[in-house]
Amino acid sequence: MIGWLAKRSRPFVRDRRGAVAIEYALLLPVLLLFSFGILEVSLCMASLATLEGGLKQASRFGITSQTPDDNVFTDNGGALAAQVPTAFAGRDNRTKMIMAILNVNTLNLIDLNTADLKTQTFDSFSQIQTGEPFTDANNNGTWDPGESFSDTNCNKTRDGPGAKSGGSGAAADAGASGAIVVYTVTYNWRVITPIVGKFLGIPDPSRPGRYMIPMMARMVVKNEPNISGSSFCK
Repeated sequence: MIGWLAKRSRPFVRDRRGAVAIEYALLLPVLLLFSFGILEVSLCMASLATLEGGLKQASRFGITSQTPDDNVFTDNGGALAAQVPTAFAGRDNRTKMIMAILNVNTLNLIDLNTADLKTQTFDSFSQIQTGEPFTDANNNGTWDPGESFSDTNCNKTRDGPGAKSGGSGAAADAGASGAIVVYTVTYNWRVITPIVGKFLGIPDPSRPGRYMIPMMARMVVKNEPNISGSSFCK
Protein backbone atom coordinates (compact mmCIF):
# COMPACT_ATOMS: atom_id res chain seq x y z
CA MET A 1 0.00 0.00 0.00
CA ILE A 2 2.80 2.39 0.93
CA GLY A 3 4.69 1.54 -2.20
CA TRP A 4 1.61 2.16 -4.30
CA LEU A 5 1.08 5.60 -2.73
CA ALA A 6 4.74 6.49 -3.27
CA LYS A 7 4.51 5.46 -6.88
CA ARG A 8 1.33 7.44 -7.47
CA SER A 9 2.63 10.62 -5.73
CA ARG A 10 5.99 10.66 -7.49
CA PRO A 11 4.75 12.62 -10.53
CA PHE A 12 3.23 15.30 -8.29
CA VAL A 13 6.47 15.71 -6.34
CA ARG A 14 8.43 16.26 -9.52
CA ASP A 15 5.85 18.63 -11.02
CA ARG A 16 7.08 22.26 -10.58
CA ARG A 17 4.08 23.90 -12.21
CA GLY A 18 2.46 26.54 -9.93
CA ALA A 19 5.53 26.90 -7.69
CA VAL A 20 6.07 30.51 -8.75
CA ALA A 21 2.46 31.37 -7.95
CA ILE A 22 2.79 29.90 -4.47
CA GLU A 23 6.06 31.75 -3.82
CA TYR A 24 4.49 34.99 -5.07
CA ALA A 25 1.49 34.52 -2.78
CA LEU A 26 3.81 34.07 0.19
CA LEU A 27 5.97 37.11 -0.64
CA LEU A 28 3.17 39.47 -1.74
CA PRO A 29 2.12 40.59 1.78
CA VAL A 30 5.73 41.41 2.68
CA LEU A 31 6.27 43.32 -0.57
CA LEU A 32 3.07 45.30 -0.07
CA LEU A 33 4.02 46.12 3.51
CA PHE A 34 7.40 47.52 2.48
CA SER A 35 5.92 49.32 -0.54
CA PHE A 36 3.26 51.08 1.52
CA GLY A 37 5.89 51.87 4.17
CA ILE A 38 8.16 53.56 1.60
CA LEU A 39 5.16 55.44 0.20
CA GLU A 40 4.13 56.72 3.64
CA VAL A 41 7.66 57.82 4.55
CA SER A 42 7.88 59.71 1.25
CA LEU A 43 4.51 61.34 1.87
CA CYS A 44 5.54 62.32 5.40
CA MET A 45 8.76 63.91 4.13
CA ALA A 46 6.83 65.76 1.41
CA SER A 47 4.38 67.06 4.03
CA LEU A 48 7.23 68.36 6.17
CA ALA A 49 8.74 70.09 3.14
CA THR A 50 5.43 71.78 2.31
CA LEU A 51 5.02 72.80 5.96
CA GLU A 52 8.43 74.47 6.00
CA GLY A 53 7.83 76.12 2.63
CA GLY A 54 4.35 77.26 3.63
CA LEU A 55 5.62 78.75 6.88
CA LYS A 56 8.27 80.63 4.94
CA GLN A 57 5.65 82.14 2.62
CA ALA A 58 3.29 82.96 5.50
CA SER A 59 6.02 84.67 7.52
CA ARG A 60 7.02 86.71 4.48
CA PHE A 61 3.55 88.20 4.50
CA GLY A 62 3.69 88.64 8.28
CA ILE A 63 6.79 90.84 8.16
CA THR A 64 4.96 93.43 6.07
CA SER A 65 2.49 94.09 8.92
CA GLN A 66 -0.27 94.49 6.33
CA THR A 67 -3.89 94.02 7.38
CA PRO A 68 -6.08 93.05 4.40
CA ASP A 69 -9.65 94.29 4.03
CA ASP A 70 -12.66 92.07 4.65
CA ASN A 71 -13.46 91.90 0.95
CA VAL A 72 -10.25 89.95 0.36
CA PHE A 73 -11.84 87.01 2.16
CA THR A 74 -15.30 87.44 0.63
CA ASP A 75 -14.22 87.75 -3.02
CA ASN A 76 -14.54 84.73 -5.35
CA GLY A 77 -17.25 83.20 -3.24
CA GLY A 78 -15.15 83.25 -0.07
CA ALA A 79 -12.46 80.97 -1.53
CA LEU A 80 -9.73 82.52 0.61
CA ALA A 81 -11.85 82.45 3.77
CA ALA A 82 -12.31 78.71 3.25
CA GLN A 83 -8.53 78.29 3.55
CA VAL A 84 -8.45 79.79 7.05
CA PRO A 85 -8.34 77.01 9.69
CA THR A 86 -11.42 76.92 11.90
CA ALA A 87 -9.45 77.78 15.04
CA PHE A 88 -8.39 81.11 13.47
CA ALA A 89 -11.71 82.09 11.84
CA GLY A 90 -12.42 84.71 14.51
CA ARG A 91 -9.00 86.34 14.49
CA ASP A 92 -7.95 89.61 12.89
CA ASN A 93 -7.53 89.73 9.12
CA ARG A 94 -3.75 89.82 9.30
CA THR A 95 -3.54 86.58 11.27
CA LYS A 96 -6.19 84.95 9.09
CA MET A 97 -4.22 85.82 5.96
CA ILE A 98 -1.05 84.32 7.45
CA MET A 99 -2.87 81.08 8.26
CA ALA A 100 -4.57 80.99 4.85
CA ILE A 101 -1.21 81.32 3.08
CA LEU A 102 0.22 78.56 5.27
CA ASN A 103 -2.75 76.32 4.54
CA VAL A 104 -2.62 76.87 0.77
CA ASN A 105 1.10 76.08 0.60
CA THR A 106 0.78 72.82 2.54
CA LEU A 107 -1.31 71.46 -0.38
CA ASN A 108 -3.89 69.94 1.99
CA LEU A 109 -1.32 67.40 3.17
CA ILE A 110 -1.55 68.74 6.73
CA ASP A 111 -4.68 69.51 8.72
CA LEU A 112 -3.80 72.79 10.42
CA ASN A 113 -6.82 72.42 12.69
CA THR A 114 -4.89 69.65 14.45
CA ALA A 115 -1.52 71.42 14.21
CA ASP A 116 -0.24 73.90 16.78
CA LEU A 117 1.07 77.33 15.82
CA LYS A 118 3.19 79.14 18.37
CA THR A 119 4.71 82.59 18.06
CA GLN A 120 7.25 84.41 20.20
CA THR A 121 7.87 88.14 19.82
CA PHE A 122 11.24 89.68 20.67
CA ASP A 123 12.49 93.21 20.78
CA SER A 124 15.73 92.33 18.98
CA PHE A 125 18.08 89.50 18.12
CA SER A 126 20.41 88.42 20.93
CA GLN A 127 23.33 90.11 19.15
CA ILE A 128 21.56 93.47 18.92
CA GLN A 129 21.74 95.73 21.95
CA THR A 130 20.32 98.93 20.52
CA GLY A 131 16.70 98.28 21.52
CA GLU A 132 13.61 99.14 19.51
CA PRO A 133 14.15 101.07 16.23
CA PHE A 134 13.84 104.85 16.55
CA THR A 135 14.30 108.08 14.65
CA ASP A 136 17.50 109.81 15.76
CA ALA A 137 16.26 113.35 15.21
CA ASN A 138 19.32 115.08 16.73
CA ASN A 139 21.87 112.58 15.35
CA ASN A 140 23.44 111.88 18.72
CA GLY A 141 23.33 108.09 18.30
CA THR A 142 20.93 107.48 21.18
CA TRP A 143 17.19 107.68 21.70
CA ASP A 144 15.98 110.78 23.51
CA PRO A 145 12.50 111.36 24.97
CA GLY A 146 10.23 112.77 22.32
CA GLU A 147 11.88 110.98 19.41
CA SER A 148 9.56 108.56 17.58
CA PHE A 149 10.21 104.83 17.83
CA SER A 150 8.66 101.51 16.87
CA ASP A 151 6.76 100.13 19.85
CA THR A 152 7.25 96.45 18.98
CA ASN A 153 5.81 95.08 22.21
CA CYS A 154 3.00 97.63 22.55
CA ASN A 155 3.93 98.78 26.06
CA LYS A 156 4.14 102.47 25.03
CA THR A 157 7.79 102.74 26.10
CA ARG A 158 11.03 102.14 24.24
CA ASP A 159 12.64 98.90 25.41
CA GLY A 160 15.86 97.02 24.90
CA PRO A 161 16.21 93.43 23.75
CA GLY A 162 14.35 90.47 25.24
CA ALA A 163 11.26 88.31 24.76
CA LYS A 164 8.12 90.26 25.52
CA SER A 165 5.16 88.23 24.32
CA GLY A 166 4.07 84.95 22.86
CA GLY A 167 1.04 82.86 22.13
CA SER A 168 -0.10 79.46 20.93
CA GLY A 169 -2.98 78.31 18.74
CA ALA A 170 -5.61 80.98 18.19
CA ALA A 171 -3.71 83.28 20.60
CA ALA A 172 -0.64 83.33 18.35
CA ASP A 173 0.37 86.88 17.42
CA ALA A 174 2.37 88.00 14.38
CA GLY A 175 3.89 90.90 16.32
CA ALA A 176 3.97 94.63 15.74
CA SER A 177 6.16 96.48 13.26
CA GLY A 178 9.87 96.10 13.89
CA ALA A 179 9.40 93.02 16.10
CA ILE A 180 11.34 89.82 15.68
CA VAL A 181 8.90 86.93 15.49
CA VAL A 182 9.64 83.24 15.85
CA TYR A 183 6.99 81.10 14.17
CA THR A 184 6.82 77.45 15.24
CA VAL A 185 4.38 74.91 13.82
CA THR A 186 4.20 71.41 15.32
CA TYR A 187 2.17 68.57 13.86
CA ASN A 188 1.79 64.87 14.63
CA TRP A 189 1.66 62.66 11.54
CA ARG A 190 -0.62 59.71 12.27
CA VAL A 191 1.13 56.61 10.96
CA ILE A 192 -0.89 54.12 8.93
CA THR A 193 1.77 51.51 8.10
CA PRO A 194 2.74 49.49 11.21
CA ILE A 195 6.36 48.93 10.15
CA VAL A 196 6.90 52.70 9.79
CA GLY A 197 5.42 53.43 13.19
CA LYS A 198 7.47 50.70 14.82
CA PHE A 199 10.82 52.05 13.63
CA LEU A 200 10.23 55.78 13.06
CA GLY A 201 7.27 56.78 15.23
CA ILE A 202 6.35 57.15 18.86
CA PRO A 203 3.20 55.82 20.62
CA ASP A 204 0.12 57.91 19.90
CA PRO A 205 -1.62 58.61 23.26
CA SER A 206 -4.94 59.30 21.50
CA ARG A 207 -4.85 55.95 19.67
CA PRO A 208 -3.67 53.04 21.83
CA GLY A 209 -1.48 50.65 19.91
CA ARG A 210 -0.90 53.13 17.07
CA TYR A 211 2.00 55.45 16.30
CA MET A 212 2.67 59.02 15.20
CA ILE A 213 5.65 60.96 13.83
CA PRO A 214 6.19 64.44 15.35
CA MET A 215 6.91 67.16 12.78
CA MET A 216 8.08 70.72 13.39
CA ALA A 217 8.85 73.76 11.24
CA ARG A 218 10.32 77.00 12.55
CA MET A 219 10.98 80.38 10.97
CA VAL A 220 12.56 83.51 12.46
CA VAL A 221 11.75 86.84 10.82
CA LYS A 222 12.02 90.51 11.60
CA ASN A 223 8.95 92.59 10.83
CA GLU A 224 9.49 95.70 8.81
CA PRO A 225 10.10 98.60 11.23
CA ASN A 226 7.82 101.60 11.43
CA ILE A 227 9.67 104.62 12.85
CA SER A 228 7.00 107.17 11.99
CA GLY A 229 5.54 106.96 15.47
CA SER A 230 2.45 105.00 14.41
CA SER A 231 2.03 101.35 15.32
CA PHE A 232 -0.33 98.40 15.25
CA CYS A 233 -0.84 98.50 19.00
CA LYS A 234 -4.44 98.62 20.21
